[in-house]
Amino acid sequence: KLKSYLAQLEDRECEIVKLQECEKALYANFQASLRENKKFADFLTKVLKKKIKGTEKREVGREAGEGHENEEEDDEESSLSTDEENSGSEDEVFDDSVCPNGCDEALLQNTIQLRQQRLDIEKEKKVAANLRKKCSALANKAKVVETSLDTTNKELETIQWEKQQRLNELDVAVPLKLHQVQYLVNGEMPSDFSQALVFSSSSLESLRKRVGELHNENLMQREIYNTAREQHKQLVRDKKEKEKEIQELEEKCNNLMMKKFGRQVDFEAVQAESVNVHMEKMKVQIMEKEYEHSQELKEWEKRILDLRNQLMNVTNENTSKLKQLHQLTIEKHQLETKLDSL
Repeated sequence: KLKSYLAQLEDRECEIVKLQECEKALYANFQASLRENKKFADFLTKVLKKKIKGTEKREVGREAGEGHENEEEDDEESSLSTDEENSGSEDEVFDDSVCPNGCDEALLQNTIQLRQQRLDIEKEKKVAANLRKKCSALANKAKVVETSLDTTNKELETIQWEKQQRLNELDVAVPLKLHQVQYLVNGEMPSDFSQALVFSSSSLESLRKRVGELHNENLMQREIYNTAREQHKQLVRDKKEKEKEIQELEEKCNNLMMKKFGRQVDFEAVQAESVNVHMEKMKVQIMEKEYEHSQELKEWEKRILDLRNQLMNVTNENTSKLKQLHQLTIEKHQLETKLDSL
């Protein structure tokens, strides 16, 4: 039931999205139709927003055969429509069946159709809201049912366990033949069999086989233990020999240091503080190369400065010669002019 309601709700929500788009288009069309009839805008707006009595009641009568649940939805819708009618009764009562003078009849009919579409959209929204409420209520009921079901299952398991425990406590009569009885006390069959156990022949045979297997496993584990014990002893002896050898080498090393240095020296500290000759040589070479490069750079900078000065002198000389050439050209033109005048 919950799944069917959820499916209906999904369908309704998809329809509502489409209807919302239709509603936007509806109001856009209505606003567009009012541009040419601004004089009757108030009247047409009232027609569009007017609450219609009996519309939802007719829907109730039409859907009465859908079952008790749909009847509840229609009752809720009719109650909502009644509230809207009561709220709408406060507005001014007017007749929308008569077209006012000067108003386009087609525009009025279009507005009435838009109103009907608006009412259909509102009805779908109300139905979707009711479905949401029912889905929420059913979801809560489903949670309660699941909780009670888990509790019931746990109680049932407890009852089954107690039942099995009590069944195990019941005394059961087992018919046995004399050759099947192997319970003897002092070579005789006792009168009290309360301490005896009942086994099937296959179980008894498997237990006997298991005894032999355990005996073999015990022998194998004992062999493994003896081997490991011998290895442990050998490792202990090797360890003692190595410790003795290390002690002898340390004494020999100390004697050599006393002979050579007169005292014991920590070679690790000496090695840590010793100078890396190769690294120092590399550093010296780097410093020499840096000095050579700096001197060479200074020489090149000096040469560049000299060349710039030479370029400046040549440029100045060239400029003075160009000025002289220009002056001579002017004088030439003047002389040519005088010659032409003669």
